[in-house]
Amino acid sequence: MTCRHNPHDPTCTSYKSRAAEAQAFLTERARVEGRGASVVWPPPSDRPDAERYEIVDVEAVGHHLVLKVSYPSCAKCAYEGQKVMVFLNTTPADALRWKRIDPHFRDPSDPTTSTSAPSPAARFPASLSGWVHAITYARETP
Repeated sequence: MTCRHNPHDPTCTSYKSRAAEAQAFLTERARVEGRGASVVWPPPSDRPDAERYEIVDVEAVGHHLVLKVSYPSCAKCAYEGQKVMVFLNTTPADALRWKRIDPHFRDPSDPTTSTSAPSPAARFPASLSGWVHAITYARETP
């Protein structure tokens, strides 16, 4: 995982548990600053809509799948809203059934459905070097 937040940054939402903490932090800050408690983090334009995506590139590597996915709703995301993700023990046929690909890391024990992508095992920058690193990671993971 590549997270550019500082350790214990309350606005880091890489994990579900952190999202609730970030929301509580920002709500309290807004209350103290007199702006009410209607702050939502991250703002809708700053987060990808898991149901609105386009698969830009795909590569099956053994039993794993590497995807480059574009999220048009994520206008302020790095790399023009594109994410490179590695899904372990996943086939292209699995990906064809997905209606939802959430790029955020989730607890591996969270249930998934056949129409929803599992949590990515790894995420890399949506650049040429990020793609190469993702392929290498998938090749070297049993």
